[in-house]
Amino acid sequence: MNNTGADIAISALNKLIDQELAAVRAASRDGNRPFYEISSTRYHAFLYARDEIRKALADAVDERDAGNPFLPQRDELVTQDMHTCDLCGRWCSSPVYSIGLIYGGQAKTFTEVCADCMWRLKFQPVKTIPLDIYRLFEKWLDEQKETER
Repeated sequence: MNNTGADIAISALNKLIDQELAAVRAASRDGNRPFYEISSTRYHAFLYARDEIRKALADAVDERDAGNPFLPQRDELVTQDMHTCDLCGRWCSSPVYSIGLIYGGQAKTFTEVCADCMWRLKFQPVKTIPLDIYRLFEKWLDEQKETER
């Protein structure tokens, strides 16, 4: 887990939630009603704050990924195998892409590049075709090779 501001805030809230839960249990055990109510209120406020931070993070990820054409679309089947991106080094799930980067006469091929890197490098998908049409195209190519022989 990275030490971003949100991760640190959630970690601190988790510690506060644990402390308040312990205080609620102690007050309940001792029969101290005012302390129980105060601790319970703080406990629920901390839970609410943690949930709101998580919800905001999820919304930010959805918003960031909304325009990325390299990510799988809703209800699209992908494999669950994990890859290491050759550019950023992060673990990513499928799909991964193979690209060739050329600059100033130097070329480098990367075989596993994540969708985020494709988006950051401003790649644009050329065309996406359905699998059955691609298979028909492959069959047509095979037929062309056979007729040439």
